[in-house]
Amino acid sequence: MTCDCGNQLLRRVYETGFALDDVSLYLDTHPTDREAMNYYQYVKKMNQEAVYAYEQAYGPLMINQVTSNNWSWIKSPWPWEGGER
Repeated sequence: MTCDCGNQLLRRVYETGFALDDVSLYLDTHPTDREAMNYYQYVKKMNQEAVYAYEQAYGPLMINQVTSNNWSWIKSPWPWEGGER
């Protein structure tokens, strides 16, 4: 049996990122909605946690998130090499 952990982590990044984008658009037109702002803070934290979990397991998602002294951006296989499914 194979583990689909990478896909699950990446899916969580996408889901929380979508929710963050969605509530951001809502707040653009409803900037005083306190409940929406609380939800924004909640999904922002969830997205940060999802990104952190993915990066701890598989490396940076975006080039500007490389934080090591080595150029770790190219450690993982590229999508065409089977790195993303």
